[in-house]
Amino acid sequence: MGSQDNTSSHRVATHWDLDEEKDLIAFLSTCKSEAGDTMSFKAHIFTEAAKYLNTTYPTPKGTPKSQSSCKTKWTALKRNYTIVKDIKLSGFAWNDEHGVSVTPETSGTWDTYSQAHPQSKPYSSKRFPHFYAIEEMMPSVV
Repeated sequence: MGSQDNTSSHRVATHWDLDEEKDLIAFLSTCKSEAGDTMSFKAHIFTEAAKYLNTTYPTPKGTPKSQSSCKTKWTALKRNYTIVKDIKLSGFAWNDEHGVSVTPETSGTWDTYSQAHPQSKPYSSKRFPHFYAIEEMMPSVV
């Protein structure tokens, strides 16, 4: 029996820190006219974003940014933006430093909401620092 080389099956994850996320958003913001109403960018924009980030951060933690990792991060950021927007529209008090302001008086309502919207649960104690930057990119609703 020969030995197997498992190095190709183990990939190092792409690590994103807050500054890299902010710079990805800022870069994509300059290209928003190409994204359409859903802020969905074409592959070449993510390729350019990866080049920009790899130049700006030449020694990243994890693997260098790629077209795929930039697209995946942007998709996650948009999803988180939508979750926080829905929380705010649901009437919960929001604190940009700490997330939802759950009080003893609102804890039952929050528990019901977060059970119906499980993706919102982490935001009871987690902030989303990119909300306003992404909101500025989103098309206005008339």
